[in-house]
Amino acid sequence: MISFTTCSANPIANDLVNAHLLTRDNQVIQGRICIENGIITAQADGHSNFALCLMYDAGKSGRLMLQTSILTQREKPYMLSLELARHRIKSFLDLSENWSLFHLSDDNPAVQRWEESRLIFTKSLVCTNEEEKGLLARRALELSIDASERLTMAHAQILLHRRYATKAASSSTLGVSVSPSRFDEPLRKIIHSNSEIVTLQIRWSDIEKEEGVFDWESLDRWVRWARDHKKHIIAGPLLDFTKESSIPPWVRLLEHDYAQFRDKCYDYIEKVVQRYGAAISFWNIVSGINLNRYVRMSLGNMVDLIRTARLLVKQGRKDARVMVELAEPFSEFVASTPESSNAKVFLARLTQEGVPLDAIGVQLLVGGSQGRSTRDLMQMSAKLDEFLHVDYPLIISALGAPAKVINERNGWWKNPWTEISQESWATRMITIGLSKPFVDSVIWTDLFDYKKMDLPTAGFVSINGKPRSVMNRMFSMNKRLKKPLGHLELPKRKDANNEEL
Repeated sequence: MISFTTCSANPIANDLVNAHLLTRDNQVIQGRICIENGIITAQADGHSNFALCLMYDAGKSGRLMLQTSILTQREKPYMLSLELARHRIKSFLDLSENWSLFHLSDDNPAVQRWEESRLIFTKSLVCTNEEEKGLLARRALELSIDASERLTMAHAQILLHRRYATKAASSSTLGVSVSPSRFDEPLRKIIHSNSEIVTLQIRWSDIEKEEGVFDWESLDRWVRWARDHKKHIIAGPLLDFTKESSIPPWVRLLEHDYAQFRDKCYDYIEKVVQRYGAAISFWNIVSGINLNRYVRMSLGNMVDLIRTARLLVKQGRKDARVMVELAEPFSEFVASTPESSNAKVFLARLTQEGVPLDAIGVQLLVGGSQGRSTRDLMQMSAKLDEFLHVDYPLIISALGAPAKVINERNGWWKNPWTEISQESWATRMITIGLSKPFVDSVIWTDLFDYKKMDLPTAGFVSINGKPRSVMNRMFSMNKRLKKPLGHLELPKRKDANNEEL
């Protein structure tokens, strides 16, 4: 058992929002976490050493999912704020090495913030007053998060300019996802003028509201329009396991009979591909299947269903491309959902089973519930880096943050979510995403707000029809990338005599 004391100045630490345990390589494990009288206790069968991850108020850095280092069991409780700060200070050093950024000068803001956080952390270690110790640790944590985000953006700018120094980005680099529920002319004009790639959302429960009765009208008009305007189309997901409402209830009832469940899926996918295969060449066949949240199945059956869906798409059109989408890449669901599979294990199984794919989609949504709690930029960048050695190109298939706080338990970045912070976050995340050479495209999660959207208020256009600033920012970045960026001039490092090295 490992225990932690919480800081009285940070009451959110007493709420245990989204708390879970991690082991080596940040793999989520099942365990028991509780709090009583300000003491958090954590246990995990079969593991004596592990880290705690939970929502924590880090002051000006935001209300974020943060973690400790892997700790050993001891009788005396650890101080939570101290261990969160210790882990982040160490992470700065680790990433500086991984990203080869030790050349940054001492007057670089990231290095200055880190050095300040380290000094304050050292003071907290020797402080004898517990309340003051906690406050010092929280300040060190806040500064170290700021330092690591600055380091992340410095790294992203270097790689982005290296990638697009002498060549422009492709026309399918930045896009937006569209729900077929609306077909307004102003919405179509936005896409026509600003985006060459569009994701057309397909929801089985909307197409087949009653068993055997299909309604294609909404999707037909968008497919026809996108084809006529020569847009790159990604269609799907054909099977969406991220929401209970996406798969019709009479199909979900068959989850205990996999053969019948697969047959229903087969019939549905066959109809969709037969109808749209001539117009669509890129399909998102499955999303969030490894969550095992609303339709339970074994890992072997997950792989079998993906193989079946892929074959159906390929039979309809040999040159069609297919991808599988990961809905919650931090895999927090493993802590509470039996037989679920974390992203790394799931992708490894697909490779072992010889299921050929053309891309992997990853959703990066923050400020929402169920695995979409807010994380800082460093964590998001580091998570993307985990896909470096995956055999498939990566598409950030749903990038998004809300324009207002949906629920305080979901957290926020720097300040409570507004349209301004949404735009600021998106600008940085697009830069981070496109700086990764293995990321082919970045797709914003929704063109407009609607009732059933994954992340409320995340659309480019509000439910009242007002365009948000994030839309203009993303499209301006898209235009900027149509020309080479040129080489990035880095400030030279200076020695102790203030001379350039």
